[in-house]
Amino acid sequence: MHELALTAIGKDRPGIVAGVTKVLFELGCNLSDCSMTLLGGQFAMIMLIEAPDGLSASDLQHSLEPTASRMALSITVTDATDSTRGPEHLRPYVISLYGSDHPGIVYTISNELASQHVNITDLVSRIAGGIYTVMLDVELPPGLDASTLDARLRPIAAEMGVEVTLRTAEPDEL
Repeated sequence: MHELALTAIGKDRPGIVAGVTKVLFELGCNLSDCSMTLLGGQFAMIMLIEAPDGLSASDLQHSLEPTASRMALSITVTDATDSTRGPEHLRPYVISLYGSDHPGIVYTISNELASQHVNITDLVSRIAGGIYTVMLDVELPPGLDASTLDARLRPIAAEMGVEVTLRTAEPDEL
């Protein structure tokens, strides 16, 4: 077995997940990781797939073409040769931002995180009840203390007129 990465993007409609995963099942693939979302009527999915050794990225791409055509999807399959997670010593945290919406919030915070070598592993933003919310799952590198990062983010957030909180990520409970 080897890993392939699959992305699928298109207008949302029922049956997309079933159509894509049917092809994967029929080819002997197994999903190792998957994320899917809807934004403004647009569907987006990314999957890491354990594929049988004889199945190449281009073979899978070709096998998915009828589904992509029928569902009006843009599907891309690539080798995921280095899909392993980073070092175990990275520490997971959650950053939450709340405030009035305006351009530059995500850029400004993500730019500061990048300058501190903080890896963003998930980002969700929404406007709810007139309040713009951003939730970021991040991994802090060795040598960066959470209180130091918090002290750097607070004045940036205040300048943008948003509240920021930084907390340790809780393990997922199934």
